Amino acid sequence: MCGFTLVELMVVLFIVGLMGAAVMLTAPGEGDVLARDADTLATQLVRAQEEAILGTRAIQVVVDAAGHRVERQDFDRWDALDDAPFRSVEWTPGTTPAFEGAADRVTFRFDESGGARVASVALQRDGRRVRIGVGDDARIHVGGEAGAH
Repeated sequence: MCGFTLVELMVVLFIVGLMGAAVMLTAPGEGDVLARDADTLATQLVRAQEEAILGTRAIQVVVDAAGHRVERQDFDRWDALDDAPFRSVEWTPGTTPAFEGAADRVTFRFDESGGARVASVALQRDGRRVRIGVGDDARIHVGGEAGAH
């Protein structure tokens, strides 16, 4: 006979249950939303800086209450980039940016050489804050204070 005993089936079900629990425990939860939003913005800043160098045009990332978008300088005006890696991104509901003073936005600007204007913004959610910024070294910083505010 080629059958399984009840004990063998129970062991297999127990192992499958443990594997399912392990997957559920490692899946991103609600607490990771703020980190994910901060990483998305930081990634967008890196892409914008690279695009400024490769495209030999100034690029800026505008962060406001709705989300962030990338713009390219075309003589005296700024045109939004809507290509796949540069599409506008809305904040996850519950995540809000905290701007300095009475400002309603912050602009991260990169020149053709990759140099940047010092700027930062804090994202907040459920009483937690993460600061994303570009320091005077033109590097993108996440989590800590970036050069100046």
